[in-house]
Amino acid sequence: MNKRAIIIGAGVAGPILALQLKKIGFESEIFESRLEDNTREGAFLGFTPNGLNVLKEFIDLDMLQEDCTPGSIKFFNSKGKQIAKLDTAYQKQRYGVETFQLKRANLNKYARIAATNAGIKIWYDKKFVRYHEANEQVTAYFADGTTASADIMIGCDGMFSEVRNQLFKEVSAIQYTKLISTGGYAKIPELSKPLDSIRMTFGKRGFFAYSVSNNGEVWWFNNYFREQQPKPHEIEKTLKTEIQDHLASVHKNDDPLFSKIIKNSHEIIAYPIYDVPKLLHWYKGRICLIGDAAHGISPHIGQGASLALEDTVVIAELLKLHKDYETAFQIFQSERQARVEKVIKSARKVGNTKTKTNPIAAWFRDRFIGFFIGKQIQQLDWIYGWTYSNKNSH
Repeated sequence: MNKRAIIIGAGVAGPILALQLKKIGFESEIFESRLEDNTREGAFLGFTPNGLNVLKEFIDLDMLQEDCTPGSIKFFNSKGKQIAKLDTAYQKQRYGVETFQLKRANLNKYARIAATNAGIKIWYDKKFVRYHEANEQVTAYFADGTTASADIMIGCDGMFSEVRNQLFKEVSAIQYTKLISTGGYAKIPELSKPLDSIRMTFGKRGFFAYSVSNNGEVWWFNNYFREQQPKPHEIEKTLKTEIQDHLASVHKNDDPLFSKIIKNSHEIIAYPIYDVPKLLHWYKGRICLIGDAAHGISPHIGQGASLALEDTVVIAELLKLHKDYETAFQIFQSERQARVEKVIKSARKVGNTKTKTNPIAAWFRDRFIGFFIGKQIQQLDWIYGWTYSNKNSH
């Protein structure tokens, strides 16, 4: 008999995990809380070699690059002078692939298509509410009254994981960091040709970053400091206008192009950034968490999706090696935790630098950023060069 798995969440990790499990003889079904036509995530993300190298086994990366911007970054000071460049061209030779930015909705769409083409069933409008373990099975219960049973269940349901909430009711809630990751899409005549890099400017009162996709669309991002955590209805209704107005005033003494991009955006993105509490365990009984559900990470170094994809490789490999799922889950956490926590720490550090605008800090940054970026390329090898082998999984 084939072993069976319930996967909660059809972002990128859920479908790719189902494909990894299929290779080792597991039959999986994926359950997604949203409706099938309500899976447009507005944001885009930088996708780095460690994630791309997992993904390319199942998805043609050329398809993902039909709507993308480069991953290279050019840094400018508030006077518009280029002060550094973080080039990604070296990655192609070193890792076989190169960082680029793509829309999360496209990433998830192609992951779902790959899973569906492999005969994996994805159920939509299935909001997970609780689980029960009995008779060597785990049963998932959904808000519509339906259930599903299998040998194991994997929570790939992200930062707001309901699987995590049900597993570890005693764990404190995620915490708002007072930062909102924000950005948008715009079309303006003077920026209609694709750019060779992301342009990141440390303006007088905050940074502004943009690039132009291969389809002539401006993709921009920024951070917005907001003391009060926005309520869901604010995120839906008023937050985007508030952000647009605020950013226009933050950048009013910077290059007028920034305000033009912000004002002409046909879509504004706003995601409050949260810290996920560190979990003592990522698993309990027949259930295991992966990706942001287990180890949520702030978006400052674009590693959330890539770390989740690494998780899919490791957990499938361990479930193949160990017939006892609990042993597999235990080793999975012990092998992944040190790396994941190191990446989370790096992301926090980057997040803290984005809000610094005092003139002395800016003076030092303008002069030394080139040096730090040179060092950064060497230091990023442990993140980007990841490959899994049991002896050396850190």
